[in-house]
Amino acid sequence: MSGPLVDHDPSERELKLLVKDWRTGRATRTLFEAIQDAYVAVLAVAVIGAMVVQLIVTVQSSASTCDTVSCLTARSLLPFAVLGAVVALAVGAARLFGPVLASAAEGFWMLDAPINRASLLRSRLAAAILLAFVAGAGAGALVSALTGSESTLIVMWAVATGLAAAGVVAFAAAEQGADRTLFTKIAVYLFSGVSVAALIMVVGIAANWWTLDIGVDREEAITVVIAGLGLFVLVLAGIFARIRLNRIRRARLTSGGSLAAGMAGAMYALDLGLVRDIVVERNAVERGQVVPRKGKGIGMDALIRRDLARVLRTPSVFLPVLVSLVVPYATVALGAGAFSPLLSALALFGALIPLQGMLRVLTRTAGLARCFPFTGPELRKAAIVVSVGVAVAWGFLTTPAFTSLRESPVEAIPIAMVTAAAGLFGAVRWITAKPIDFGAPMVATQAGAMPTGMFTNAVKGFEVVIIITAPMVFGLTWVISAVLAAIVYWFVMGNFDMDALREQQEQQRKELEKARAEKAKLRGR
Repeated sequence: MSGPLVDHDPSERELKLLVKDWRTGRATRTLFEAIQDAYVAVLAVAVIGAMVVQLIVTVQSSASTCDTVSCLTARSLLPFAVLGAVVALAVGAARLFGPVLASAAEGFWMLDAPINRASLLRSRLAAAILLAFVAGAGAGALVSALTGSESTLIVMWAVATGLAAAGVVAFAAAEQGADRTLFTKIAVYLFSGVSVAALIMVVGIAANWWTLDIGVDREEAITVVIAGLGLFVLVLAGIFARIRLNRIRRARLTSGGSLAAGMAGAMYALDLGLVRDIVVERNAVERGQVVPRKGKGIGMDALIRRDLARVLRTPSVFLPVLVSLVVPYATVALGAGAFSPLLSALALFGALIPLQGMLRVLTRTAGLARCFPFTGPELRKAAIVVSVGVAVAWGFLTTPAFTSLRESPVEAIPIAMVTAAAGLFGAVRWITAKPIDFGAPMVATQAGAMPTGMFTNAVKGFEVVIIITAPMVFGLTWVISAVLAAIVYWFVMGNFDMDALREQQEQQRKELEKARAEKAKLRGR
């Protein structure tokens, strides 16, 4: 018998080199060749970047008009709101994915090997922290630049936001090693509350409810404190995360890797709805079970009651709606009242998506929808009743924010309602968007063949909001937006579904052929 291939157990470094050789040896293209093939996407990124730079330059030039204490203070508080939102998003994403993760293949044949697991996962931890720092720094720099801050303050906000985001990701990694999730959940709600509180402060200062004088010197001192705290948490939590790397369970590592792989596939098709479905499934698995409740009512009333019971089972879905209430007031306070309908509708659009789980199931599961003695439009109407009630309440609560757009306060009510309708119909459009048909004819691009629906799938829902709110943004009457909303409603309710029309035509054709065959059979007799 021949001897073993090696006379010692493979080390962690040898295994990593083996994986690298296996991957690079089977690659058919280099990274530079892939970028060359996708030059259209690179060009689009360059154009969008130029637009963002031009926007920043324009905002910086117009910042001189904001010379009052209330205006300067309101603009100074906006980076604090972004800081809270970025940190909450960072810790939420870190908790969702890991942040330390591994693929299923790595978990199958590497993590079970008699090696030090920490040596394989150190680079994953460093990559997650670095990604959080870069993303947080970019968001902090962009928002501080848009508020008209000086270059020194922009850099300071970028560093502070980046270190805060990196610190909470390191904290989430340390909690992952301890196999805990409670403190990361608390951190998400805590920093989300900080973001909302900062927006409320902006509104209160603009409305003269209270006064707060934040000068440039104080703002710079605050950013130094935030950066120092973020660096302290980053170092301390990073040490604990490094120590606990070898204690992370393999199932926890591979679950994050599987989630990332599934999202990568969904993002390749630009199917954001599928990305959300994956996240919802992950949260449902983590929750485990719920207390069943007996349904009530008959007909459409039964569906509405079940949808209401489902929403009330998870009251946290109303938190985004409560946060979106601040958006119209904040946009008016920051001097962007002309864009308030568009920005407010986009905020409500994102907030209403978690409320429409039943609509998502009924539109994506055709077999289940056929089990009900109702048509497709009737099912959609029943599935959005809860969302309609929330949107109407949102419209009434945000009416005072729209009074500055028109001389008559009476016109603020229809403006608020049309804005709420835009957000609602945008969410319905996004939820009911059909998946991409890869069996349809493809379009030849430099990046390869792509289905025609892929180009429009990323903007579904957003185009509805823009179409409805555009007349009000340009200063036209709200009646035009109301008419556009009525037209959009007719479409999003499924009254013009080409697939349903084709299916109906095919059914009618089969019935006609069957009648002709029976008639010919009778003639033959």
